[in-house]
Amino acid sequence: MEKAHLLDNDGFETHQVRARLVDRCGQFTPRRSAMDPMSQGSYKYAILNMIIFIDTFSIQRIGGNWRQIYFDDFFHTVINTRTIRIVAGIISAYALVIFFFALAFRKIAVSDTTCNVGLSSLMEAYIFSVETIMTIGYGAPTSDILYGGCKSMAILLTLESFSGIFLNCICVGMFFVRFARATKRANSIIFTQSAVIRRIRGQYYFMFQLCERRKHQLQEAHVRCYAFQHGYSDDINEQICDAKLMRLQQPDDDIGAYLLMVLPQVVIHRIDQWSPLYPPECRPKHHESSTIAGFADPPQRAIDHENGNRDYNDLNFKLTVPTEQQLRRHIEQSELEVVVILEGQDSTTSNTMQARYSYTTKEIKWHAMFEKCVTRRADGGALIDYDKFHLLKPAPVDTSHVATPSIF
Repeated sequence: MEKAHLLDNDGFETHQVRARLVDRCGQFTPRRSAMDPMSQGSYKYAILNMIIFIDTFSIQRIGGNWRQIYFDDFFHTVINTRTIRIVAGIISAYALVIFFFALAFRKIAVSDTTCNVGLSSLMEAYIFSVETIMTIGYGAPTSDILYGGCKSMAILLTLESFSGIFLNCICVGMFFVRFARATKRANSIIFTQSAVIRRIRGQYYFMFQLCERRKHQLQEAHVRCYAFQHGYSDDINEQICDAKLMRLQQPDDDIGAYLLMVLPQVVIHRIDQWSPLYPPECRPKHHESSTIAGFADPPQRAIDHENGNRDYNDLNFKLTVPTEQQLRRHIEQSELEVVVILEGQDSTTSNTMQARYSYTTKEIKWHAMFEKCVTRRADGGALIDYDKFHLLKPAPVDTSHVATPSIF
């Protein structure tokens, strides 16, 4: 839980406790540096709460026949349950099968002496059942290893042998699927603890940095961003929680937003009129799909018009650049949380992995840039210092050059 800082209608700040949309797991201790003025005064918070990786979405689902949903796909229900429950279930299944056949062997030993079973107690029957299902091979309880050709013993031994094979197959398959999953592969992907908003050539940009810590790189790595916001709908006058896609300029999502993860990469989203971070009061009152975002219209990018890839229908249209105060107010009031999803294939197992991270309003820094964490070694190679990966430094309020990632 965290406090969301909101502004009421009179402009005064209010506080509301809200839950993070994405539950986080895996903590780390960032390195404090005097070169990072952004960290001064907030280092204690970073030590206690800084998280690297994302586990699950913090979404509660109610209503409907949820038990039927789990039983309709029982395999994935079992695969995705906790390991301790799987181990307990496997032990219980084996114990029940062994105990059931132990009772059957004991019953035959008492009721049919012609079978020459030679089991004088239930404990002996249980031990014999364990030897049978596990094919241990300690030997028969009596010298008659064929049990006098008894039909009931032949049936029981056959059934228990096949039961053991069936349970072994389930266990091997279940643990293979769990260990072969690429979910833990996401632990090697790191995101900067803070995102930044800075102004470049008169426009505002939302940025964060990510990198791969392993030398075995992801194949076809690509990134997506979604803005989760709370607000009221003008049409139905109800509170809504909406998720909107954020178009990316770097890497260009027109060509798949692919990343080369060998070096830290800066992901850049421009806050234009199609951006979920764009204040509603800055949008024109008259809707035009070629120049402004609207419900059911696909999100566009202003950069496509500026590069000559797309034209506006209204040739006289001029984009209104929001002020910093308008941006801050909109981000705070909408309780913005940016969810980042990185997908790729592990080069070793070819399994698809997904790493998730999120940034709330308190983790967005203004007019900052990322500290350079990549330098050149004496032999000409690159050296990545992950202790500097999360550090920020002040950036100019406006700049005439394009922001670049942390390169040498």
